[in-house]
Amino acid sequence: MGTQLGQERIFVALRVGQEASESLSHWSASIRETYHFRKWTHPQDLHITIQFLGDVWVEEIEKIKHALYQVAKQNHSFALQLGSLDTFGLIEAPKVWWVQPEGDLQSLDHLQSEIGHTCTALGYSPADRPYRPHITIARKYKGEIPFSELEHSFELPSLSWQVTEIVLCKIRVGSQPTYENLAVFPLLTK
Repeated sequence: MGTQLGQERIFVALRVGQEASESLSHWSASIRETYHFRKWTHPQDLHITIQFLGDVWVEEIEKIKHALYQVAKQNHSFALQLGSLDTFGLIEAPKVWWVQPEGDLQSLDHLQSEIGHTCTALGYSPADRPYRPHITIARKYKGEIPFSELEHSFELPSLSWQVTEIVLCKIRVGSQPTYENLAVFPLLTK
C-alpha cells in the first residue's frame, strides 16, 4: 500500500498546433479592448479537452499514464483546423467563448470515445453531457454592452495542424500558463 502524496487536478487533452495557437493569441489580443472577458486563455494553454479527470491521487497517475499510452499506440495522428466561433452560457454574457475545431472530426470523436472508455474503466466518470470539442479563448464576459449586441463579423484564419500526441495535463491554479504537461503520448504516424 502506497503513501498518499496528495492530489493533482488533471485532464486529458490535445494541444493546438503552434502556428494556430500563435494566430489565435494575436487575434484575441487585438480584440480585448472591445470584448471584455475576465480571463483570456494563455497561448500555451490552448487545447481541446478530451476527458476531465478532476482531483486524482498522485499514486494513481501512473495507471492513467499506462492506459493513455495503450490508447495512443493504437491510434493514428490526424489533422484539425480552426473553425467557427461559438459560446457557452447566455448569449448576452457568455461563460465561455470558444473555437470549434474542424477537419478530421471522425478521428477526434473516435479518440475521445476510446479515452472516455479507458478512463471509465479506471473509475473516472465521463461528463454528464454530450462531448463538444472546443478551444476556449476567453471566459466570463463582463462587458457593459451585452455580448450579443457586439459586432461578430470576423473570420479566423483557417490554419490547420497535425494532432500527433495525447497530453495528460495538470492544472496549476493561479499560474500562467495554467496547464502543465505531466506526460505526452505520441500517436502513430501514417
